[in-house]
Amino acid sequence: MLTSDAHYHAFACTSLAITDQNKNVYHGRTLEFSSDEPESILTYYPKSHVFQRKAPDGSLGLKYRVKYPFLAITAPVSIIGARDALEGVNSAGLAFSLNMITDSELAPLSPKKYAKAVPIASIGEWALSQYATVAELKKAIPKTAFWSQKLLLLRNMPSPFHYAFYDKTGACIVVEVSGGVLHVYDNPTRCMTNGPEFPWHLTNLNNYTQLSNVDVSSSTLGNMKVSQPDSGIALAAVPNADTSVGRFVRAVYYSTYYHKVSDPNVQMVELGHVMNKFDRPKNASVDPLLGEDDIFKLYLTEFSVWTVLTDLQRGILLFRGYNNLNYQKFTLEQFVNEKEPVFIQVNIPDSALV
Repeated sequence: MLTSDAHYHAFACTSLAITDQNKNVYHGRTLEFSSDEPESILTYYPKSHVFQRKAPDGSLGLKYRVKYPFLAITAPVSIIGARDALEGVNSAGLAFSLNMITDSELAPLSPKKYAKAVPIASIGEWALSQYATVAELKKAIPKTAFWSQKLLLLRNMPSPFHYAFYDKTGACIVVEVSGGVLHVYDNPTRCMTNGPEFPWHLTNLNNYTQLSNVDVSSSTLGNMKVSQPDSGIALAAVPNADTSVGRFVRAVYYSTYYHKVSDPNVQMVELGHVMNKFDRPKNASVDPLLGEDDIFKLYLTEFSVWTVLTDLQRGILLFRGYNNLNYQKFTLEQFVNEKEPVFIQVNIPDSALV
């Protein structure tokens, strides 16, 4: 969470992955925000499409062509009119999520390196367009120059994000800035939320050794036989708070204990049920913030603007906005004949329930 001065711009996101009985990988992610804006666009980038972002001095940065066509959910985070990837999957089965975390500004980059540099907020499009696996990406990131751009949507905050990558082998990494330096962490949990820094979340799991999905429905307490009236007591120890810390532990729990099947379509349904545990309705919690005149209070609520389910093996992306009960389905295959980028608005704020 951000401080009250900047909280209006917080993305509180949860990203996780599960596998089916055949070890195929499925990636789920929610995005929380305090309004329906910015609009989210389902974007398809075809092979050979060229990316080249501007450096801090206005010169052109690294130029790269798409090797692996990809689908992404994009939004104008950096500048008006730009399309920045928040989530996506490519034709090789590499998937990506951008989640918010504060205090993540990279140390200044020498202007001499601008021509071969990538803004860190664009690492998703760079990775999806260029690489097929997490292993390849782990080798490429240390060899690539990145810089932190100040983002218009986030009141010119310097790229307050970290990034999760998944591939079809089940490998997962988190890419995160600490002390001005970019770090790459192996992620055995395949989960990511927001702050604190990712290694802290792994250490915090040591406080939850008692978690299990096995109900203890009867016992002897105070010389008295006690029993539960129904099932579900195992969930009592799972954090319910929608803080980053609570959601991380909850994500690890539900991505450990879920119904694993062999049918990919059924497994996507099971992933949808898991991600429902991170669906935040409006006003479930509100933050009271002082207005500009310090008299009127403004109550802000973060809610799940959208949820995305991704099948890495088949290149399928399912999108559900806050105002929808059902998912929209997009596949890499349906765009295979496109030679130019495709842009489809997907989270229409006043859309009817379907």
